[in-house]
Amino acid sequence: MDRTEVFAQLQRLPEQLREAELAYYGALGRLEDAKLALHAKECELFNLGIIKGKNEQIRDAEVWQHTHELKRMVIKAKLEVDQTKSEYHYLKNKQDNVQLIAQLLLQLQ
Repeated sequence: MDRTEVFAQLQRLPEQLREAELAYYGALGRLEDAKLALHAKECELFNLGIIKGKNEQIRDAEVWQHTHELKRMVIKAKLEVDQTKSEYHYLKNKQDNVQLIAQLLLQLQ
């Protein structure tokens, strides 16, 4: 990596970090929306008297029949949050490393 590449990366990385951060917060928002939809559906099922199980296991099974797709959406949203968070941290580490390389290059002059 030569000096030109280092300084070009230093100029690009802040924007890439900003995009990664926006993606992360967007994913967090989608996760919260999915959790809210799941909770609303569960409340609806109980309020309508559809869930009548006498113990927790039976109630969970009854709820599952009506909410498994929403639960899958929550899991997918959690994965997206984790992926975007990982991408942000990767770019942040890359920026730190490139800054260190730039400092070393400047000291060698």
